[in-house]
Formats: sequence, structure tokens, C-alpha cells
Amino acid sequence: MRILTAVLLTFFFLSSCSEIQTNDPAEVYKYWSGSKNLKELELLKGQYWQSAHWTKEYIVYLKFRPTEKWWDEFTYQNKLKIKDESWTKPINAPNWFKPSKGMIIYGSGDKFDQGSRYFIDTLTNESYIYEIQL
Repeated sequence: MRILTAVLLTFFFLSSCSEIQTNDPAEVYKYWSGSKNLKELELLKGQYWQSAHWTKEYIVYLKFRPTEKWWDEFTYQNKLKIKDESWTKPINAPNWFKPSKGMIIYGSGDKFDQGSRYFIDTLTNESYIYEIQL
């Protein structure tokens, strides 16, 4: 019984301690949202990193075109507010992550905000997500 317990614990610790990295937009969306439901999105580009820690530290960059309904529900469910502040792109952002100056910037506004920002161009519906959880 001890051997079985030792093998199971070893497997658990080894399998739960690997970081995740992907540049596939569909995988980025799946890891970030926990869903494969892409009916209301056109995914264009993505980058995702998740730490090997059990605390699920991650950084996501996503470029996509959502429907207006998806965007409205997303901002409502996450209690996002329009930010009137300047925003500086992180140094390690991918080259394609280029929100334009005309985009509306959203953020959470809570005291635990680590700098996650959500961008939308209301004319083209082109959107960007930069979300960080460390």
C-alpha cells in the first residue's frame, strides 16, 4: 500500500508541475476562459503562459473579433470599467500586440488589479486582451 501511495503522489506532483505555453489562439482562449465555445469570436492571434505552480499564475495576450453581445456580456460579468488613463504595453508583449490609440480601454478597477487591460475598437470590433494573474 505504501508503494502505491508513493507512486500516486509522485505522479501527482510531477504531472501538476509543468508550465504551459502556447501561441495557438484557440488554445490560448481555452486555457484562459476554460471554454471551447468560439461561436461568437473570431480568434486572430494569441500567446499564453501559465506557471508550474498550483496557484495558476498566468499571462495572456489575445487578439480577436467578438460579437457585440459577447463583449457586452464579458464587460458586465467581469465588472469592467472604461479607463481614461494612459497604458504602457509590457516589454515582453508579442510583436503583434498593438492596440491602437483609438481603442476603448477597460480595466477592473479593484484594489487587486495587476494591470490587466481589455481593448476594443467599436468600429471594427477588433479587440485585444492583456490579462495577468501573478
